[in-house]
Amino acid sequence: MDRTGAESVAGQGGAGRGDQGGTDQGGAEEGAGGTPGAGVASVADAVVELLRTVRRSKARLLAAASDDVDSATQILLRHCAVDGPIRASALATSVQSDLSTVSRQVAALVNRGLLERRADPVDGRASLLVVTDAGQAVIAEHEQTRMAFFEQVVSGWSTEERSQFVRLLERFTAAYDTTHAHWTTDAARQGARTSDLKEGSTA
Repeated sequence: MDRTGAESVAGQGGAGRGDQGGTDQGGAEEGAGGTPGAGVASVADAVVELLRTVRRSKARLLAAASDDVDSATQILLRHCAVDGPIRASALATSVQSDLSTVSRQVAALVNRGLLERRADPVDGRASLLVVTDAGQAVIAEHEQTRMAFFEQVVSGWSTEERSQFVRLLERFTAAYDTTHAHWTTDAARQGARTSDLKEGSTA
């Protein structure tokens, strides 16, 4: 899911719905006739702010990382470790990126000795990507750093608060992904119908 689409869908709750009946201010549940219930605008605004915060954090990390493995290549390494040996085309599909971009990132990882290419035993013309020992070490180091970071983020939270947050976040993420997929599919269908109507009117 691209971040522009994510902010667009999340932002619609805050921009277009926050003034309908003052649901967030008064706390009264509306819900009738498709009107958002209490707190919807606050949820949308909070999600947009989270996305912006993550982008700012990523920018700071990339600026400080210099020659370190960035988050994009970390994702490739982790997918190769879990799903590998894997072809570059399958890896691109797995991370939902175009093959040319993934190929460039893979080439850099191979040059750094973090990935290696091996002949595909099924098709000798193709090659499979395999994480090297050095790549596994990078993954392990990144995981350790990630755990230390989030441990600090939620250091003041109780075990129950952490568990509740995980449950709600997983529930929200699943609902967000499903809703976003439906919205984008409906938008594509509507665009196709509109295009057909325009072509029909000029035929």
